Amino acid sequence: MSLMKKYFLFAFIILLSACGGRVPSPQTATDIMKDHFKKYGKKYPTSIFGTHTVSNIEIVNTEELQRKIATTQALLTFNDGNQMRIQMNFQHKPFGWKATGWEDLNATPLAAPQN
Repeated sequence: MSLMKKYFLFAFIILLSACGGRVPSPQTATDIMKDHFKKYGKKYPTSIFGTHTVSNIEIVNTEELQRKIATTQALLTFNDGNQMRIQMNFQHKPFGWKATGWEDLNATPLAAPQN
């Protein structure tokens, strides 16, 4: 392997490692959420995501939990005007950020049974 090829390969690796962020950008998080909830609505047609489509996603906060794992809080607005506050977790895989789970932050916890 020639010296020029080695320099090119080294520069290419540095460039690839510099492009990856520590947390997903707001646009990336929004795109992943829209795609996720569209698929969720098709899989569960009786859920709110199946009966109403998400018309707007507003990213409230994104933070890194540890290297290659981040969480984002967002406000979802449905086409009927209802809103839902969620938290979605992301993991950085070789080909970008992937959603690993989400939680409805508006949901009220069930009361423990009284004896």
